[in-house]
Amino acid sequence: IYPVKGYSITVNLPDADSQSAAPQVSLLDDETKLVTSRLGDDRFRVAGTAEYNGINLDIRADRIQPLIHWVNQCFPGIDTRKVVPWAGLRPMMPDMLPRVGQGKRTNVFYNTGHGHLGWTLSAITAHQLAGKVMAWSRSGQG
Repeated sequence: IYPVKGYSITVNLPDADSQSAAPQVSLLDDETKLVTSRLGDDRFRVAGTAEYNGINLDIRADRIQPLIHWVNQCFPGIDTRKVVPWAGLRPMMPDMLPRVGQGKRTNVFYNTGHGHLGWTLSAITAHQLAGKVMAWSRSGQG
């Protein structure tokens, strides 16, 4: 498993103009690979990028600035003077496929490595894994 760093900004929407300029639905810009989420009435999140840099949570300005620029370009009515930058590590496998199943040790199960699709896929793989754990437990191995 390798940590892949992703960056996001949360844009505060302090006034009615900014709030009305921000989209109400999630967006995916396929060209830039950026995604957005509206967080209530007064916040807007933009996330994207992937960086291989080990276990490093430093927030690089050269990774945050393109996110701010994208907001300014696509939504000029949003005030981007107050953004909260963030960086987090996503567990990813070299083949980009998650590892879901029993480990080598007794009572160890894995549901990891989903990378940038963690929130999208982890719930269904957890559901599938729970079924396997229950079957394993009922078989008397657990």
